[in-house]
Amino acid sequence: MKNLFPHILFVLGYLLFSSCVEDNVAPPFTGQLNPAAEMLVYFESQGDFVNSNLAPALIDAQEVNLNLINYLIIDLRINSDFQNGHIEGAINISSDSLWNFMKSIDAASYPKIILISKNGQSSAYFTCLLRLAGYKNVYSMKYGMASWNQFFADEWLGALSDAVNISAYTNDDFPRNDLTDLPIVTFENPNSSLPERVNSRIEKIIDEGFQSSENLPSENDNYIVCYGKMRLYYARKFIVLEGRGHPPGARLYMDTPDFELRSGKYLQSLPTDKPISIYDYDGQLSACIAAYLRVLGYDASSLLFGANQLFYSRMIDEPDLREYAFSSLKINNFSYVTGE
Repeated sequence: MKNLFPHILFVLGYLLFSSCVEDNVAPPFTGQLNPAAEMLVYFESQGDFVNSNLAPALIDAQEVNLNLINYLIIDLRINSDFQNGHIEGAINISSDSLWNFMKSIDAASYPKIILISKNGQSSAYFTCLLRLAGYKNVYSMKYGMASWNQFFADEWLGALSDAVNISAYTNDDFPRNDLTDLPIVTFENPNSSLPERVNSRIEKIIDEGFQSSENLPSENDNYIVCYGKMRLYYARKFIVLEGRGHPPGARLYMDTPDFELRSGKYLQSLPTDKPISIYDYDGQLSACIAAYLRVLGYDASSLLFGANQLFYSRMIDEPDLREYAFSSLKINNFSYVTGE
């Protein structure tokens, strides 16, 4: 394993010099101080949103419904879906126009800015990217339009299932890789300031669109990450799905309180030479993590609906997971409007 502190003095000097950071704690990292490492230092010194209890910045439909006048509501769905039904007062902005739209408004003038998608997955992805860019009042509506009204919930309800290969799932532990260098990231204007480079990178990732998958690939094709608590990874010995905790090859990375995707933990055990597929409880946190990793240069994507489409039977059986299981109880009966 490579030395964890090869450039720590340089990083400390860099952070002390920079007027853009909020604290001067330099994270350890492995390898050269390349552009990805500079961004990593920057994000972790700015509050490390992704590795905090704030992520993925979800807001309940109930709160949105009580603040239709106060909050700016941005609906990211395609225009035909928006016209078929949307929250009154919402504006329809495509994801590839999101960055320019945010730059065109006085974002700080709104108490909260709410991003909305069909199922809460892509909105969590773009919320994370905007948070990384410094928009601290941006939130993703939990479960998307599926939580607003039954009319929009078919996709979520149809996703609730156990995987077809559930019989191959296991409680065996699959170790993480050794630490390695961060990915190589390039910028069009490498001489611009670090905040400018970070924002240009975030803009690029936003323009590329939400990176997700409907199914987990085989362990040979991708590096599969289970991001959550131990109970998400290891199944209790129930009659239903006894000992079938995770797909073969899946590696556990703990979320709160360990936040094992920090630089001082196991972030750099992620491979730079193959795609990374991430699943969590319901696809919203994993969407945020995938967004962050893509900014850092990893080829990461989020599994839609997370464990809800891998082992829903276990989600509703295990008390530790039940709160993350989507059901008709999560659907409200709030009114909506049609047309533009």
